[in-house]
Amino acid sequence: MNKQKTYFTREGLARANNEIASLQKEIKVCNVKIGKTVELDNDLRENPEFMALRTKAEYELPSKIQELAQLLEHKEVIEDMPHIRNNLCSYVTVGHQVTLIDEDDNTRMLTILGYGDSNPKENIVSYLTPIAQILLEHEVGEEVSLPSSHGNVLYEIDEIIVSPLLNK
Repeated sequence: MNKQKTYFTREGLARANNEIASLQKEIKVCNVKIGKTVELDNDLRENPEFMALRTKAEYELPSKIQELAQLLEHKEVIEDMPHIRNNLCSYVTVGHQVTLIDEDDNTRMLTILGYGDSNPKENIVSYLTPIAQILLEHEVGEEVSLPSSHGNVLYEIDEIIVSPLLNK
């Protein structure tokens, strides 16, 4: 079993817990439908709807719940991490907003948040994404090469701040 920490924002943690609750409700709904199917049809071996419901209720949904539960077992809430609470920004890590400048002085801002928080339209990436992995542990003034649709682009890290998106 993987004992590595999983980083969540408070919002992301709430989403994960809500998803587990929703999946548990869905299992109950499937089981009710299975019960009704059993009452109506004595020969279930030839009933594809029954088999699909059974597979969903017994395997697919519990598997998703178990996967999320394992992530939550080793969770760390980003807003509660010491570097966030103490506003420490000496190097890029989860919970930071990073300002990058390319060779043409174009600015790009990225925010590195937790599991399930990626939103490319808002320049938010999960710490698990390849771009975040490249940025992590780098300091202001260092150069990083990030992939883009036009190939790799070289950026200098201009600023690191605690993300204003975090509800501290």
